[in-house]
Amino acid sequence: MSEQTASTSEDPLGASNRRDFFKLVGAGAGAAAAATVASPLLPASAFAADSPKFKLGEPRPAFILDPDVLYMNIGTTGSTPKHILKSFDDDDREVARNPLETFGGVTPMRQAIAPGFGAQLEEFVISYNTTDGMNKILAGVELNAGDEIITTNHEHPGGNGPMNLLLRRRGVKIVVLPLPVGNDQRATDYVDLFRAAITNKTKAFVFSAPTFLTGTMLPYKRLAKLAQSKGIMTIVDGAHATGMFALDFNATGIDFWGCSGHKWQCGPGGTGVLYIRNRVDRNNPLPLFNFWPTNTNNTLLTGPRTNENAATYGIGTALQSIGNPNYPMLKAFAETCQFWDRIGRRTIEKHDLTLSLYLKGKIAEVWGVEHLYSPKDDPELLSALTSFSPFHKNSLVLQLGDAATAETNQSTEFVTRMREEYGIVIRNTAVPVIGSPAPHHPMRISTHLFHSARDVDRLVRSMKDLAMKMGVA
Repeated sequence: MSEQTASTSEDPLGASNRRDFFKLVGAGAGAAAAATVASPLLPASAFAADSPKFKLGEPRPAFILDPDVLYMNIGTTGSTPKHILKSFDDDDREVARNPLETFGGVTPMRQAIAPGFGAQLEEFVISYNTTDGMNKILAGVELNAGDEIITTNHEHPGGNGPMNLLLRRRGVKIVVLPLPVGNDQRATDYVDLFRAAITNKTKAFVFSAPTFLTGTMLPYKRLAKLAQSKGIMTIVDGAHATGMFALDFNATGIDFWGCSGHKWQCGPGGTGVLYIRNRVDRNNPLPLFNFWPTNTNNTLLTGPRTNENAATYGIGTALQSIGNPNYPMLKAFAETCQFWDRIGRRTIEKHDLTLSLYLKGKIAEVWGVEHLYSPKDDPELLSALTSFSPFHKNSLVLQLGDAATAETNQSTEFVTRMREEYGIVIRNTAVPVIGSPAPHHPMRISTHLFHSARDVDRLVRSMKDLAMKMGVA
């Protein structure tokens, strides 16, 4: 969904594209059909005169990624485009020459890129990473002793940390839902899971979309509607959403998003996006809970942002104002977002997800669908992160002790050897699995705008070869 034509459907691609997307990759015929796709089947982008020509699936000349390394760990950090690196360096030098240089301040930067995310100026903050955004959100909402947050066991420390602070300092109750893994799940399962946990004390849903452990894209619109029906606020860790999905924040119906700028958005390190809903409309008709800008140097603010003072409060500007910022860094991030807008966020989303589904189909063909920790068949749960184990099925009951240590070591060895012997960078994660006392350690693979089907084929061939060397048939 683009910022201009955001869908109101419940899936990441929008209702008008859901059938076409699965037809595109042959998913309707199962894993074997998906594995026959020869390319992402997406056209090249049109380009602005002041940025390099860029064709999806071809990293050069827009990126300076090492041509001898196939980098597929964008879920940890991305690669800033070449032309933006140059302007970033030039701007750093200009600030060193003239320390008073502000490049017009941060407000014009926010104004330039907020519409690309479906946000108004006072809903949009350039933060310093997802953790920064999540801390600002959870510190600012009014939650007190006895109030309940419903969250999941697949959350990142960037969200768990501030939630734990609310537990320890204010007595807020944290209800943790165990999430499924693998392909045998549907979007409605998550709605049922959250609905069953709601009590008259529930004040917030806090969840990741997608999760960093398996790449499952939780059905945020469905969960937003459920929350709205119960008067509950929604807070989303979207570290892996910005730059991968064509998000229209307002259309999601979510109250708060804390997102990364350096992962899939490929901005400089130390950048992120914080969204705070500052309007009441058909996408979310509820008044927003009172919100305090707990990290600001704006001394004129005497109380929280409420719906009565929302138009004049300037909540986005208040949260942006924390002292003298790194103007070149924020400017480079804004320029990266504008580069994405010119390529087309909808185009990038379709490319990323098509490649991801192609990869999942290849994995299912070689190892079996039971080795996937990420869902494949429900497009609403699909993201460009793919999690799987070449060594065991996702249903493995792994006991604590020597077996768990051996599984961890095997997974770590696989990641290391993929890098050292095949020149391919992936990572592993520690995934809690229902019924397993010890977490599993599947591989996690990112497919992004500079990857192609040829890259996926090389990856799968290499992983199959290494698995055989390690004694896995």
